[in-house]
Amino acid sequence: MEDEKAFALNLALYQGADLGDYINFMVQFRTSLNALKPAEVIALEPIYTVDLVEQMQQLLTNLDPQDIPTFESFAYFEPADVFHDYLEQEATKEKGAFIEVVWIVIGKPKLYNLVHRAWTEHGPQTLAPWMKLAQIVLDGCYGQKWPDSVFQVPDSCPICLTPIHWPQRTQCGHVFHTRCLSQHLDIYHTCPICRASLRDP
Repeated sequence: MEDEKAFALNLALYQGADLGDYINFMVQFRTSLNALKPAEVIALEPIYTVDLVEQMQQLLTNLDPQDIPTFESFAYFEPADVFHDYLEQEATKEKGAFIEVVWIVIGKPKLYNLVHRAWTEHGPQTLAPWMKLAQIVLDGCYGQKWPDSVFQVPDSCPICLTPIHWPQRTQCGHVFHTRCLSQHLDIYHTCPICRASLRDP
């Protein structure tokens, strides 16, 4: 899994004299992350973003916007478009699996990288503020404006036969991946299923 690779890599890259303490901290952090669940009530996105930045500024003084673990870009891509086999495979499973795998593939590794950076730049850390940050990041992952289809067992696109998380519905009511439908409409101007005209009026 991606989080296992990121965890191992961050252990291997740490060069501090307090390596033993770092490893113990990272093992504790990883165990706590694996047990973490989304909050029952998740803050709206603007509140989440403010909380996230404030918490990160307490842990890393030189905060770069690139460091902030956000998931907005995943709210526009199908798993197959991300070119990540594990994400694509897991996203075909039961309700909410796509969100869980985004947390595993993106959220947890980013947190491991941030902890590594904080130990390298500022020395030993304490677990509580990092778990507060992790909870904010996890809640932010679940709190994105995901379409309803992400919380259901996904249908398959009739064109490419892979799961659809962001459906594009035609005027005639059929559903496809946006990419698949666009490619079809470049050549044909009809619905791939019922052949109804899909030309712009």
